[in-house]
Amino acid sequence: MKVFLLSVMMFSLLFSAKIDDFASEVNYLRDYKTALKTAKEQNKMIMVVVVGDYCPWCKKFERKTLKSSEVKAQVKKDFIPVVIDKYKDKGKYPEAFYAPLIPAVYFVDPSNEKTLLTTVAYMKKQEYMENMDDALTLFTEGEQE
Repeated sequence: MKVFLLSVMMFSLLFSAKIDDFASEVNYLRDYKTALKTAKEQNKMIMVVVVGDYCPWCKKFERKTLKSSEVKAQVKKDFIPVVIDKYKDKGKYPEAFYAPLIPAVYFVDPSNEKTLLTTVAYMKKQEYMENMDDALTLFTEGEQE
């Protein structure tokens, strides 16, 4: 039993996403209120990324998709990104983003804090970039109304 518990603990450490390290590396904010304020000032959409330290799919999404140079460039140009730990940060962000499944991404209009598009689960770079384009289209259409 001790070997099993030790194995589980080591596995958890091995696959932990280390969200603060990830946020620092890709220049994502860790505070929703700061992201909201910045998005309003810059008239950009908020990209709320909800992950968990224990989640191997979240780590894969971070490593293979969000860290890719193409995704990073588009995020920097068009979004105010914030990364949130589903459990550790609970209470520090709106309940609307309490994702039942992770990784989840909410593309949010900062003027009314309404979600324009939601993605759930790991996705490859190209599919995610298409979703970012779709979110931007929805955001710009909303501005024209």
